[in-house]
Amino acid sequence: MKNGYPMRWGLAFCILLAGCGAGTESDADTQQTGAIEQAEVSLDKSEAETTTIDPNIEENAVALLKEMTSKVASLQEFMVTLETGFDVLQPTGQKLEFGSRRTATIRRPDRARFTYEERSGVTGELVFDGTDIYAYEREQNVYATIEQPGDIDASIDLVTMELGIPVPVSDFFAADPGEALAAGVLEARDLGPSTINNQPGRQVALRKPGVDYQIWISDATKLPMRTVITYYEEPGQPQFWAQFLSWETTPVNSDAAFEFSPPEGSERIRFGVFDTSEDAGEEAP
Repeated sequence: MKNGYPMRWGLAFCILLAGCGAGTESDADTQQTGAIEQAEVSLDKSEAETTTIDPNIEENAVALLKEMTSKVASLQEFMVTLETGFDVLQPTGQKLEFGSRRTATIRRPDRARFTYEERSGVTGELVFDGTDIYAYEREQNVYATIEQPGDIDASIDLVTMELGIPVPVSDFFAADPGEALAAGVLEARDLGPSTINNQPGRQVALRKPGVDYQIWISDATKLPMRTVITYYEEPGQPQFWAQFLSWETTPVNSDAAFEFSPPEGSERIRFGVFDTSEDAGEEAP
């Protein structure tokens, strides 16, 4: 996976959480939102060390992002529904957009359930119960499981890095939502007021090596409303976007919400091998 943009996986089990579709779809393992630490440059002047703020990083942009990520980090249990879309560059140079509707139900530190419905109608889910990970694809009625005791951060690392299953906007589900975004920031700008779905907010733009971020933050809730990621070093500069349709910050979920019971007649199979080579038989975006 390069700069967080999704590649493909396959063999024994292609989890459709990321969308395989007709062989050209993929999804974004977007690790795309968090807080920015003020960038400081130490300069040696007259044998005395002084500190200067990087002029490319606006203090107001930093403050807005810190306020947003602190709010997300404070939520011990929440549910968020998203609409996502992403570009897939075709061999002809044409860009096609695919997408899905997703819901993430989180109980920190170690419980999560992610459900999805692709535009094609394919549905499934990914479940962390604090002991194991389960992935289920409804149309084929198959599931895979792997032992994984640990917190949500460790589970996301396992499914994205080892199993090759993207978890879009996964930074919001981490213990520290700002950690990933803070690293390597080259520019941060507050673009001013901007309204999304009749909700007033502010738009912040970030640049990191190979990746541009835009994040819209609600004035009322301080939660993210939308994010757009542009992979400007990739052919065709493809984009991933996520619209945060609703946040439930005080859900009442029983333990059963984070359990997985194989549906009647379902078949247990193995997770596929994460293969990013050009000879894998599927296009990588």
